[in-house]
Amino acid sequence: MFCSVERVAQLMDDIAPIKWAEEWDNVGLLLGYRGAKVERLMVVLDISPAVVEEAVKKNVDMIIAHHPLIFSPLKRIVDDSLVGRLILPLASHNIAVYCAHTNLDMTMGGVDDTLARLLGLNKINYLNLDDAKQSSKPGVGRWGKLESPIPLMDFIKLVGKALNIPSLDVIKSTGTRDDKKIHTVALCAGSGADYMTHAKKIGADIFVTGEIKYHDALTAHWLGIDVLAAGHFYTELPIVKELISRLQMIMDSLQYKVEIIESEMQMSPYSRIFIEE
Repeated sequence: MFCSVERVAQLMDDIAPIKWAEEWDNVGLLLGYRGAKVERLMVVLDISPAVVEEAVKKNVDMIIAHHPLIFSPLKRIVDDSLVGRLILPLASHNIAVYCAHTNLDMTMGGVDDTLARLLGLNKINYLNLDDAKQSSKPGVGRWGKLESPIPLMDFIKLVGKALNIPSLDVIKSTGTRDDKKIHTVALCAGSGADYMTHAKKIGADIFVTGEIKYHDALTAHWLGIDVLAAGHFYTELPIVKELISRLQMIMDSLQYKVEIIESEMQMSPYSRIFIEE
């Protein structure tokens, strides 16, 4: 059965309603003909030059990305600008682009829920419950409990294994020992420093996020909450496979002949180098 760009956009809005995105965000269908046919769909975290080249080679009709392709207002689209080098090849090959960002972060089964399940948390709750009640949105951040308490170092290893990363940054509060027991875990994938106080309020033993700035790290230290920064890319990447699985199931149930693939070219822009003495 024929599936259009517009239909994919509608299905995505069912999964992560556009109305749930933050006011400053730019989500939804950002590029393409609404009536164009979609037979091959690619899901990525970020649209990079390598991802664009891959999409062209693989005859992709549409890309769903987490981070917006277009964020700030554009005055021109030319090939000597980075955005132009992304948009022009996509447009010339009729590849549509749909972005789900903060709305996908907070939706049920979205970025934060996926991370919480991957870390083995039970009885998952909204981290900013008061904000969620006031705005009628699920809200950003989650918290829950491990099946049983484990030492801090074991928890760090658990996160590293779950996210397939070799190293993580830890901000310890004064007096925290490596054998501290971790039971209640709060989290916010990506850049979640704004939710450290929420984690402290619900009594979390540790707060897991993607990245944290130096002065926010100092604040965490002073607040007395331990923080694990596992990488922006790595804490959000699990949503890609989750979204592919969910979308493919929907497409199949609706009898749309759409193949959904994951980009093989997406990677973290950071590389950690270990210097041996």
